[in-house]
Amino acid sequence: MPNIWTHIFFVEDACTSLSSNLHNSSNRQALFLGAQGPDPFFYYRFWPWLSNQKVGQSIGNALHTEKCGPFLMYLIEKAQQASDETKAYVMGFLTHHFLDRHTHPYIHYCAGYKGSKHQKLETIIDTKMALKHRQMELWKHPAYIEIDVGKTLPTEISQLLDTSIRKFYPGLSYQLSDIQTAYQDMIVAQKLFADPSGWKNKLLKPFIQSYSHRPVNENIDYLNEEKVPWIHSATGEIHAESFEELYTTALDDIVSVLPVVTDYWNDPTESTKKQLNRRISNISYDTGTHLANNFKNRFSVPIV
Repeated sequence: MPNIWTHIFFVEDACTSLSSNLHNSSNRQALFLGAQGPDPFFYYRFWPWLSNQKVGQSIGNALHTEKCGPFLMYLIEKAQQASDETKAYVMGFLTHHFLDRHTHPYIHYCAGYKGSKHQKLETIIDTKMALKHRQMELWKHPAYIEIDVGKTLPTEISQLLDTSIRKFYPGLSYQLSDIQTAYQDMIVAQKLFADPSGWKNKLLKPFIQSYSHRPVNENIDYLNEEKVPWIHSATGEIHAESFEELYTTALDDIVSVLPVVTDYWNDPTESTKKQLNRRISNISYDTGTHLANNFKNRFSVPIV
């Protein structure tokens, strides 16, 4: 998946396309946190000496690869009577899914499956997209500020996640407090990875290099602007889209879906629900393919 900032840019662009001011509202942080989707669970107990604590990893993997469509539909349904803050969070969560499902095959193909190479490429793409489209040098802009909703997740959001996870993934063993811990650990991690002066990358390079935004080697075409053919990581189909073209396709897709979500919240009819079900379907965040097809990621030619 793209990293924190690209998901923030994506939900901002979706709001702008829909002439919505949600990304500049009091629920901005909830929207941007939601736009991280299930990723906060991957930060759960991220310290190397706690690497044996796999609760967060199990939840994050399940949300990315199993029952994706039904889980998202349930979030939308339950948020219908929730606060505006929770609605903003769910809107963001949905945008995360759509960007992931369109761009993940390219990320997997170009990053491979070893160690933290996936995260390294995501961070590089963040940096490139920010500089090109926002004129932002990300190493000067700590990401945690954008997703910080307070010391703890709002109760309504944490309970919504808990209820939804237990409904669709009953085999997962965790506590409600683990959801809070994942969020808090993500904030701590982003504070650690923020490195405006560059000294952390010098002293802690093996630990934070793949996650910390720094200037990028311009000799490698990370965004595939040259339109070099690449192979879908799961299906083996040949593609030639640039990352930005995949991003634009995802944006067109989500911009057509979000108004239907709003329609459902305003008037939760069965016909609107069926329309949402069709549009969201049951697509893996990880492979971008329908889960019924059981595709697995296997192709790659790493560039990082």
